[in-house]
Amino acid sequence: MTTTGTVRRRLSAPVRRQRIEAAAVEVFAERGYDASSVGEIAVAAGVTRTVLYDHFRSKRELYLQVLESQNAAMLAEVGAGITGAGAGPDRLRSTVTAYLTFARARPASRRLLVDPIPTGDPELDRVIGAFRSARTQAVAAMLAPDLALSGVDPGSTASSVVVELLITGVDGVARWWQEHPGVTLEEVADAAARLLWNGLPRSGGLDAPG
Repeated sequence: MTTTGTVRRRLSAPVRRQRIEAAAVEVFAERGYDASSVGEIAVAAGVTRTVLYDHFRSKRELYLQVLESQNAAMLAEVGAGITGAGAGPDRLRSTVTAYLTFARARPASRRLLVDPIPTGDPELDRVIGAFRSARTQAVAAMLAPDLALSGVDPGSTASSVVVELLITGVDGVARWWQEHPGVTLEEVADAAARLLWNGLPRSGGLDAPG
């Protein structure tokens, strides 16, 4: 006689690791590094502490891993818009759309990267700052051709200011959109891209009002 029932299948190591990382993103974004525990992350991932330690030797190693993986994911999505095909306005709109989509789909990742809770560890906070600087430099490098066409030297202070305004401005729009879910992505992306693009060609010089 055979016994029927649901057989619980053992997850593969890569799937367990993905679950742990996904849970860590949520926990670290919500509670911060210092207030989060390995046990809490393990429970959220549906694994034991022992299994978590099979993949990551410490909470610190796990935190650094999720920072790196989420930073890479954000840059990949935004970079695809900046360096894609089409005229400048089209690529700018694609970039805005990519970031807004990322922020809406992965709010915990956005918080972890853009609004991290201070870790209480100066070394880790320096790492977070380094990731932020690297993102800014990567965006500046990808935008360099458009900045040059607008009369802005890609290596200048003006370039850094423009890039910072673009990054923080679009992130501000993403926050606003989270609070206004009834507004469509197309409406938000069109409005933001139009304002950004119309301002970019004038950033090479400051004209006095007529």
